[in-house]
Amino acid sequence: MPFTITPLVMAYGPQREKSRFTFLHNFGEKIDLPYVSWLIQDTQRGLNVLVDVGCSAEEYSGHIKPPGETKLRHAGEEFADVINIRPLDQLLADRGLDAGDIDFIVLTHLDWDHCMNLPLFPKTRVIVQRKEWDALPPHPFIASGFAPDYRYDEMAIRGLELTEGDQQLVPGLDVLFTPGHTPGGQSISVDTPQGRYVIAGLCTIWENYFPDPEILKTAKYEVIPPGGHTDLFDAYNSIVRIRDEAGTQLLPAHHLEAFDMEPIA
Repeated sequence: MPFTITPLVMAYGPQREKSRFTFLHNFGEKIDLPYVSWLIQDTQRGLNVLVDVGCSAEEYSGHIKPPGETKLRHAGEEFADVINIRPLDQLLADRGLDAGDIDFIVLTHLDWDHCMNLPLFPKTRVIVQRKEWDALPPHPFIASGFAPDYRYDEMAIRGLELTEGDQQLVPGLDVLFTPGHTPGGQSISVDTPQGRYVIAGLCTIWENYFPDPEILKTAKYEVIPPGGHTDLFDAYNSIVRIRDEAGTQLLPAHHLEAFDMEPIA
């Protein structure tokens, strides 16, 4: 049976620099960036999966922003504080679920805003690409985008399931190896009642996959890599792969429409 997909937006980063997501484009434009956990469900099989687990304003101010600083500076940008919308455990409770109902969690990559809520799920299986895990600790230039070391120490103690490349998790739900934003990023391909969707694991928005047609009139490229990347060309190729597999049935990790988006069912 096909799955449903519901975006759970727990917090957002206000007025983030758009060019952080669209490399060498959209300088000076600002966007409110949602932090999303994607709930994937097959109610007939009683299967509940989360893709990423997001973050909170408290985690940001207490563990990500340097002590005593009023703002975080990362890659030349000063970040305003994260703003909470609704905690992840309450978003699940709204849907009749608690942590024990989640069968497994897929972390697309290990940036802080994708993994900080993991302690809410102490007994849940967690799936990460081996290349992502083996690349820790992160390079100093991108380290402020990652979680504190203790979060990864906690993951090591609890144990992870390390995938290698493309893999079927259960029928109708697959991981796709999509590196470039980070060394071992993965995306999730999902069968839904509306057809196959891909939740893109790179930190991207819609315009990475479908740039303004005016740009493409003179460009020699067809997609835009994310501003943050460990390999520009891997990131570009991963975005092309995701776009070609998903078409418009595509959900970027930081989909700006997630704030008001209805479940895919």
